[in-house]
Amino acid sequence: MKRGKPLRKTGQKIKNYVKKAIRKVPKIKVTITKKILGKTPEKYSFSLQDGRKLQTVYELIDELETMSEENFKHFVTNAENHFANWIEHVFSEKTLAEEMRHIHDRIDTQRALLKHLVRELTKHHATRRKA
Repeated sequence: MKRGKPLRKTGQKIKNYVKKAIRKVPKIKVTITKKILGKTPEKYSFSLQDGRKLQTVYELIDELETMSEENFKHFVTNAENHFANWIEHVFSEKTLAEEMRHIHDRIDTQRALLKHLVRELTKHHATRRKA
């Protein structure tokens, strides 16, 4: 089954929702307590084929938006998912990594990452409201 614009639009809608949700949160000084929301040191960055480096999950989400299928398949095969390995070992997100290992599609990978970030931001925001 060929996937086209409808999935991209859905991914873009989720991405826009996350951006709007972030804007609605009052500006406060935040100490990152969840690695998934922060920036990794350069030595743990994810290196792309063209030499660029990703240091945040947000950067990975953006890269998945424009990455070619050929480039995606270089990192995600039936035997290995390098994005999932990075998420598990650098950001300590084993559950998300396991979910990603079952996904072999660029847009579905992006969607899984966005959904996870929305859940984490919602939890973080709810915790801040209680404090």
